[in-house]
Amino acid sequence: MSTKLERVLAIDSEICRGRYPSVTDLCQRFEVSERTLHEDIRFLRENLAREIDFDHLKNGYFNSNPEKRLPAFELSSGEVFALTLGKELLSQYIGTSFEPTLRSALEKISERLPEKVQVDPADVQAIIRFRGSAIIPISGKLFTDINKACDAHKQVEFTYFAASKGETTSRQVDPQILLHDRGAWYLVAYCHARKALRMFALHRMRDYKILDATFEPMTRDVINKWMDAAFQLEHGEREHNVTVQFAPHAARYIRERVWHPQQILKDSADGSCTLSFPASSLEEVLRWLGQYGSDALVVEPEELRVMLKESLKATLAKYN
Repeated sequence: MSTKLERVLAIDSEICRGRYPSVTDLCQRFEVSERTLHEDIRFLRENLAREIDFDHLKNGYFNSNPEKRLPAFELSSGEVFALTLGKELLSQYIGTSFEPTLRSALEKISERLPEKVQVDPADVQAIIRFRGSAIIPISGKLFTDINKACDAHKQVEFTYFAASKGETTSRQVDPQILLHDRGAWYLVAYCHARKALRMFALHRMRDYKILDATFEPMTRDVINKWMDAAFQLEHGEREHNVTVQFAPHAARYIRERVWHPQQILKDSADGSCTLSFPASSLEEVLRWLGQYGSDALVVEPEELRVMLKESLKATLAKYN
C-alpha cells in the first residue's frame, strides 16, 4: 500500500518514459480506479506543475515538456529513516492492528532527527521499494495486553499449544519481554509450571487472562544471558558446543553475518571456514544446516552428526 504522493510520483515516472501509457494501463499498473487516476493526474498538473497531456491518436499520456523536472525537496534524516527502515517495517504490518502504533513510533523518531538532506523525486521510488517477509498475524489486543502485563509486572494465565510436541497445556507465567523474530512475536516469561524461563509464541496462546498478582521482574542481564544460550530461538535441556566446517562457497555467506554472540569464526587458506558456537537446541541447528547441504560438515558434537546422518538417510529414502 502506497501513499498518494508515492503513487503520483510513480505515475509521473511511468508517463515520462515516453511509452504513452493509457488510462487502463496506469489503472492496472498502480491498482487504482479511473476516478483515482484522473485525480492523481490533476494533482500532478495543479500541485506539482507537471505538463502532462493526453494524445488521443496514441491513446496515452505523455510529458509535453521533457526538459522540465520536478525540483529536489528536503527530507529530514528522520523522514529518510521512515522511508527506508520504517517503510520496510510498515510494509509487513499495513492493514493490521499494529499499523497505527508503528506509524506513531516512526513519527516520533523522525521528530528527533532534524538534519535535512536533499532528495531527488526520481530517487524516491528506489528508496521505498521493499519486499515484505512472511508474517504470522496475531490479535492487536493480545499484543497490547501482553505488552502492558510486561510493563506492569502482572502475571498472565493462558492455554498454550506447543508445536514441537503437539500438545496443549495451561500456563501461568511472569511476562518479562516481547521479542520479534522472522515475522512472529514471542513472549519471554518465567513459567511457574517449568520453574524456568521459557519462550512462548503469541499466535499459539489462547484464552489468556491478565491476573492481579504481580511479580519482581528479572534483570535484563539475566534474560539476555538466557536468550544468548540459544542458537536462534529454541532452548534445550543442556548446552552443546557446536563446530561446523563450511566449504568455500558457503563460507562466503557465513562470514557476512554474526550467527551467535559467542561465536568463533576461523578462516582457512583454501577459502573455507569453521564456525563454533554454543547451542542448547540441536534440532534448531539441524534445521539451519539443512540449507547448506554438502557445503556444511559437522565436526562436533557427535550427537548432532548422528542426527544429521539420520535426517539425510530419511530424506534419501523418500527419493529411492
